[in-house]
Amino acid sequence: MPKSEEKEEKKKKRRAKGEGTVYKRKNGLYAGQALIGYDPVTGKPKRKTVYGKTKPEVVQKLRKISVLAAEGNLTDTSETVEQWLDIWMNDFMINKLRPTTYESYNSFIRLHINPYIGKMKLKNLTTHHIQKLYNHASREGRCDGKGGLAPRSVERIHTILHSSLEQAVALRKIPHNPAGAAVLPVREQKDIRPLTREEQDRFERELDNFRLGTAFFVCLYGGLRRGEVLGLKWSDIDFEKKTIRVQRAVLRVKDKFTGKSELRIEDVKTKKSRRIVPVPDIVIARLKEHKARQAAEILRAGPMYQKNDLVFCTTLGTPIEPRNFNRDFYQICKNAGIENFNLHGLRHTYTTRLSEMGINSKILQELLGHTDVRTTEGYNHVLWDMMVLAADRLNDYILERKKNPSGTEG
Repeated sequence: MPKSEEKEEKKKKRRAKGEGTVYKRKNGLYAGQALIGYDPVTGKPKRKTVYGKTKPEVVQKLRKISVLAAEGNLTDTSETVEQWLDIWMNDFMINKLRPTTYESYNSFIRLHINPYIGKMKLKNLTTHHIQKLYNHASREGRCDGKGGLAPRSVERIHTILHSSLEQAVALRKIPHNPAGAAVLPVREQKDIRPLTREEQDRFERELDNFRLGTAFFVCLYGGLRRGEVLGLKWSDIDFEKKTIRVQRAVLRVKDKFTGKSELRIEDVKTKKSRRIVPVPDIVIARLKEHKARQAAEILRAGPMYQKNDLVFCTTLGTPIEPRNFNRDFYQICKNAGIENFNLHGLRHTYTTRLSEMGINSKILQELLGHTDVRTTEGYNHVLWDMMVLAADRLNDYILERKKNPSGTEG
């Protein structure tokens, strides 16, 4: 063959762009490798191998990969669910989530998601896999081996998976979100029982035996949550208008970067929770008494006292540990002979007493922080007057019970 024809033949045999290296294996299949990028850390080239029964089939696959790589649509297909969740949490969620939520997400991932599907390749994850995870969590997901997780906890798992996989779709790691079609367990409405009136009398009588008794009184007659009452500052109390401004809470959280747990005073979780609550006269009176006792504690502590302006704090002015607050609560209940009752039940007792007095649900929503209204300026006069009326009726209720402590239920 003349040299000119030989050169022309070699040109024809040269690989087209994107074909990569194609060769025949001992098993008869053809294989090919294509460059898909470079490792961001080492700088080494990353290649993908494909197989086919014929050389043209492999060439076609290599060309497709080349196009996807050029468009930025080809990602590391060996990435596992666990690896992706770690990237999602530390790169995308680190500055988006509140510390308590970030800690909660990490716990759910570590305890309930990774053990079940963490080792699976992200690209292979299907709706069926996720559904089986939810079913398992519902039946036997508790870490103590005592049955399944509550529906609300399974919903949290779903929130984490759905959000993280949605991000993976946006980054073109996967073509669609497999969590979208998964079915969640039905959440049964759990009844939180209020105190009966007779139990409430016994509970209130015990409060004088505890240093933080006034804090529980505020929960009972102001509808505040635990973190909210512990986060109150004296600047939030308007003694003249007889109102309490709710705008922050005490929480124990793990630091996102160090992993160490610490007490923090943070803004309340949502705009809905920021509110001004009119309270009964007797609540204001008890707060004044509490402030006088606190002034004596400040004098005794001297320079050791930390001036945080907290209404409810330790004898040195530092925030109250929520667990210690719970401990006092359960001791009060034990002393009062009250069983099967939790701290959130005080808030429910507050709404129950107001409902018994004819206060409508709209007013209750405002008082509990279930709406977006945040200041008195945001309320219309009629609505605010009705909220004040609710506080007045509670005050009348307290005074009546003092006159008739052995009154019948009703």
